[in-house]
Amino acid sequence: QLFCAAVNVQTNTAAQNNWKIDDVLGVWPLHGLCGVWGGLACGIFGQQALGGLGGVSMASQVLGSALGVLVALVGGFLVYGLLKAVVGIRLSQEEEFNGADLSIHRIGALSHD
Repeated sequence: QLFCAAVNVQTNTAAQNNWKIDDVLGVWPLHGLCGVWGGLACGIFGQQALGGLGGVSMASQVLGSALGVLVALVGGFLVYGLLKAVVGIRLSQEEEFNGADLSIHRIGALSHD
């Protein structure tokens, strides 16, 4: 299990970097991609032929996973699109250089800030 988890983290983080997803906390690889895999894995390993209890439809797992991703993407684009249009969500270059902790919250992330 530990090996599978390590491979999962590496491949999902590589996907995040390749797709240029700006996700400082790694939410997309952890909750997005692992969540989709969890949904699909229920459909795969829930089959009686693979030792599961049966009664799990792979088609419903694919549909549910796809709808979950769709709801997250549409909701994210709506919320952040509205925020971007109303108040703006990007920092200036100087604020980026100083860091959001100092620029927005006026606190340092490190003891020497």
